[in-house]
Amino acid sequence: MIIQRRMVRTIAVLAVGSLVLTGASVQAMSEPPGSRGIEARAVTLRLAMLPDQVADVASASQDIGAKLVQWQLSGAPNQLWETEATLDGFYRFKSANSGKCLNVLGGSGADGAPIVQNPCGGTPTELWKPVRRILGYQLVSKGTGKCVAVAGGVGGGHALVLLTCSPNGANSDIWLAVWGPPV
Repeated sequence: MIIQRRMVRTIAVLAVGSLVLTGASVQAMSEPPGSRGIEARAVTLRLAMLPDQVADVASASQDIGAKLVQWQLSGAPNQLWETEATLDGFYRFKSANSGKCLNVLGGSGADGAPIVQNPCGGTPTELWKPVRRILGYQLVSKGTGKCVAVAGGVGGGHALVLLTCSPNGANSDIWLAVWGPPV
């Protein structure tokens, strides 16, 4: 009797899973190949060495070009990011507060260029590849090959900037994307 119930549950789970996969495949076929990947909601980008410190749009601004800073985790919408994966391993991070994407000011490739929010438009500097390091990930720009880092080292209120990636990661450029409740 118990074995029959488990078998029925297993078959039901497989049937539901097949329906979900079929629905996902039909949805994916309606979009151009390679245009979208997995999406998630309510992601915080936290410093691996100080997980209570996050990427924050300064002053909860919704303006184009608003700068990002390191700030204490509060779970506010300006600290939450919707993610969209491309099929080539890069991610777009869209602010839950403004709907704008994590980007480099003016598409610059210079060390020290500010990380800002800009309208999402498919530019290479709004796409980021998580590169595994021992304690987390460096976020490497598709457009520049450089990393998101905290200017001048870790410190609340410090600006996020584009910097040449440190070979093994540094306290200021290793991040964790944390899904789930922000606090």
